[in-house]
Amino acid sequence: MIFKIKMKSLLEDAIQPRSDYFYFIQLQSALIYTLQHLMLIGDDCWNEAAIKDLITGIENKDIEFQVESGKGEKGIYGTNPIHGALYKTSQNIDTENRFKLIAHIINAAFQWRKEIEALPVNQTLTDHNNKRLNIATYQKNLEAACKVARRMKADELAQLAPWNQSTHALLKSCQRLIEKKVAGSEAYIQELERFFAYALNARQPRKNYRTEQESTDNYLLPQRTRPIDIDPEEPWQELSSSVITFPSQAVDYSALRQAGLSANEESSSIELIQSEKPLALARGDSSLQSVFRARSQQLHLAKAAQLLPGRWEHLAAYDLFHLQIQLNHTKQNQPFLSCIIGLLLLTGRSLSSILEAHVVKRIEQIPKNTLQDQSLYLLSDATGWITGVIRPPDSRQSSSQWRSNMRKTQTHLIFPLPSFLQPIVALLTKYKGHRIRKRSVALFSDQFKHQFTAELKQLLADTNRKEGTRLTIHRLGMHLFNTLNTGDADLTAACLITARVPSFGQQASLYYFAPSLDYLTQRYLEAMRIIEQQWQGSLAEKNQQTTKKTHSGLLPYSQRETAHYVGSQLVPTRAYVEKLVSHMQQQLTEADQSGSLFEKIVSVHNCYTSYTIAMLMFCTGYRSIRDPLPRWNQLSLSRSLIVIADKTDDTQSHARFLPLPTLMVTQLNHYLRHREAVVGRLQLYLEQKWDTPFLFLDTHGHPKQVSPKRLQKQLNWPGSPPLNINRHFLHTQLKESGSSSELVDAFMGHWDAGQEPWSKHSTFCPRKYREHISSAMESLMQKQGWKAIEGSVL
Repeated sequence: MIFKIKMKSLLEDAIQPRSDYFYFIQLQSALIYTLQHLMLIGDDCWNEAAIKDLITGIENKDIEFQVESGKGEKGIYGTNPIHGALYKTSQNIDTENRFKLIAHIINAAFQWRKEIEALPVNQTLTDHNNKRLNIATYQKNLEAACKVARRMKADELAQLAPWNQSTHALLKSCQRLIEKKVAGSEAYIQELERFFAYALNARQPRKNYRTEQESTDNYLLPQRTRPIDIDPEEPWQELSSSVITFPSQAVDYSALRQAGLSANEESSSIELIQSEKPLALARGDSSLQSVFRARSQQLHLAKAAQLLPGRWEHLAAYDLFHLQIQLNHTKQNQPFLSCIIGLLLLTGRSLSSILEAHVVKRIEQIPKNTLQDQSLYLLSDATGWITGVIRPPDSRQSSSQWRSNMRKTQTHLIFPLPSFLQPIVALLTKYKGHRIRKRSVALFSDQFKHQFTAELKQLLADTNRKEGTRLTIHRLGMHLFNTLNTGDADLTAACLITARVPSFGQQASLYYFAPSLDYLTQRYLEAMRIIEQQWQGSLAEKNQQTTKKTHSGLLPYSQRETAHYVGSQLVPTRAYVEKLVSHMQQQLTEADQSGSLFEKIVSVHNCYTSYTIAMLMFCTGYRSIRDPLPRWNQLSLSRSLIVIADKTDDTQSHARFLPLPTLMVTQLNHYLRHREAVVGRLQLYLEQKWDTPFLFLDTHGHPKQVSPKRLQKQLNWPGSPPLNINRHFLHTQLKESGSSSELVDAFMGHWDAGQEPWSKHSTFCPRKYREHISSAMESLMQKQGWKAIEGSVL
């Protein structure tokens, strides 16, 4: 009896039948054939022996179905799409490939549904992933995939063969067919690819994809945030507050995302600060005076939260050294506490992520569809650890149209385990490694997690009381992030390694950076050497050679990876940028070859204008959200300087100064002479004086403002990528060419209040900035093939 119940439960998990088991008696042969193929292509989430028993039970008619009559097929394709697809397919002649496709759909849907069911208890899921783990999104895409299995023509379905490949391989086959743009079946293949991509976590849905969305975009609603990442063990409650942000109603945030930009860069119009407790009045105080005092306290906290070295929250060698001594004298659960502390220092993750860590023997055992930025997997031989890559919210994802022209990025990071922490971690990982068969094994048992947390807090409290240290769990988890951000460091790399964002200041650079794995590994090893010296003192120097040997053990794996980069999916390859430059130059050549004289003037002028603007974008990192140069006074060709205010407010706090390469100055001089000649010839068409430097002409010769939509249409780049790939390209290339993070952030405009490079008390050196950026951009533009071209309408 129990066996029959289990078999029926497995069948319901796979097929999701309607409650009346419509037509189920006639579907037995279809069920057997589909389940047999599911057993062949199913992932580790399926029990192969249980599927065999289910097939045997159906063949022997051991499972009873209480089939009810009366409803018929009405509504089954929407409420129970897999059941409906099996029913409809069984009525066709060409059923073999359709049943195999349904088996792949069952495999993917089962994994997706299990993730959704685990959502309420899974604490590591991010808001970005919650868009996918939504029952409405699941139901809509499953219904679309089953519709493809029912309706797609047999010859079009045969393009997806071979059917014995894995579901992940089938997804790649769909993506290849989309790139080929197969006529007739393109819409069906897109729906199928979308379902598999979402189910296998290969791509995230858009923010507004859900059917149960609100009528207004969330960006247009007030957003409440905590401005400072407060340590929960610190008594800041009396100063705690939230910032209520009212976004600008004039900004189209969905358009920013489509253009490949960070919505965080768009300055807010209004910000209000609301205290979480009523303001306390001092003796003789007025209500207004208490508000001023509270505001001063908030400014003091914001200043203290900036990422300055040596601040109180940053642990020193004294704290870690005494923690190690106290840990060595601990008797109860000492190996477990040592491992937890070691992982906090090693990974920079929170305590909750550490307690959810798993052990694997091989990287292939990590479930790719559930790997998140807070996930943590340790190799059983204690040579490295693997985690997911942090992605900023609402970042633009790659499209099949231009995916091949962008850097291929992977979804996981692997870092070596330094030798000084290997003995601490290896004791548990090797013990757990003996229990690994096919899947990963949890490093810590659920029943002891609360006990380990309480004992760790007690250990830190005892160390603080005896030695005067400043240890907290939060500070131990933040120590790697703080160490990575010491000196002339790359804050964006620190965010990618630790999956943390700074408590103060925006990190829009996460949208634009796609570093190599070696770039991140080098910075990680430098930070771990500093932590090793703090942990062991004079003993660390003796272990540095051993550390280097241990690190080299995992380097061959990174070389074997097909994708060597992580981060932004919109960083174009150098070859593609060179192709774009050549394409625009070819367009300019061909514009003067056909049509009447008037048509030639309009065509040549528009091509020449778009070429000049594109050159300006690729040497300044301009955000194409409005006219790139709205006023003449923002440009000084004699000083080779331009002021760009493309993401600023009324205070001009984000306007940035950029040195222009010699090539760009020459091109702008050519364009200004060309513009004067064109405007002189078309004075009859100009209703008034046109003040902006750049303008397009329509077919009637009327001037049109340069907008992103007109510019993208005129450029007509191969593959139609987002217009702002220049920012992704420049940010990544400048850092890879050796530019410091400080210079790149000033060039890109990535700073927040108190971090302005051009403010009154800033220590930023304009001369060093100009010399370095000018030299780097001159070299970069020459490699891309840019040329200063004179206008041909003179």
